[in-house]
Amino acid sequence: MLKKIIIAAAVVLVLAIVIFGWPKTWSYLCGTQQILNEEVDDRTPMRLESARITALIQKENEAVLSYEDSICDLEARRDSTMRAIEEARKKLQAEMDLLKRIKALLDEKREQYTIGRNTYTYAEVNADALERIEAVKRMQEDIAFKQSLVNDLDRAVKQGRGSLADAHKRLAELNNAMERLHARDANADVRLQVAKLTNAIAGAPLSADSELEKAIRNYERRVGTKERRAASRLMTSSGQFRIDYSAAMVTQDASAEIDQLLAEGPVAKPVKAVSQTRPSAAEALKDVSQD
Repeated sequence: MLKKIIIAAAVVLVLAIVIFGWPKTWSYLCGTQQILNEEVDDRTPMRLESARITALIQKENEAVLSYEDSICDLEARRDSTMRAIEEARKKLQAEMDLLKRIKALLDEKREQYTIGRNTYTYAEVNADALERIEAVKRMQEDIAFKQSLVNDLDRAVKQGRGSLADAHKRLAELNNAMERLHARDANADVRLQVAKLTNAIAGAPLSADSELEKAIRNYERRVGTKERRAASRLMTSSGQFRIDYSAAMVTQDASAEIDQLLAEGPVAKPVKAVSQTRPSAAEALKDVSQD
């Protein structure tokens, strides 16, 4: 499967080079890579990006510590070389003192020399002096080389210490910058939470626009509508028991009729039959007076 994918990608690349040319194809590839990197960066979670940066800082910190160890090794080698130079200089001084004594013997031009319990000829003393002179020259060359090495090591140590100080300073700046970014990220989270709470305050419990408040207002509206509809129907159904003032008013004056009856006195008058079963107002009053 992987082999097929590689072959297909190679074929597409060759076709693109043939159609567009290598410079244009390369520019498309670079642009695609940049877009992919931006998409990956945008879609990468903040916590993952923070952990990645922390790992990079830790890696750089380890590199700085390793660099510091290397500088310490250079310092140790420089100090060791300086001690070796001191020892070599002591030996050189001893050889130089001995050569002075030999020179004094050779200046006497004697055929034999008694040194300690042994007797040496001039030629033997001279040959020994020549060997010691060569040894002194080798020691001087070795000291000169070691001194040059010490100078190089000292210069490297000084440069390394300067670079190490800059690295520590830069690493501290990066750590401080990351701490500030962490604080800004935390503040941004808090602000987002506050913004969400602010946006959600309209639907908060027991607020003016909560679901409970809306439901109660709607229920109250429906109850009010129902009450008005019931009252309207009740008024319609009970209208026959009420006085209808819109009908024609009776033109007969009851007060005048009472005055007439009082003027006539208690004389019985024939009563005219009426179609209504209910007694007249005069009869009702008469019945009441008799009672």
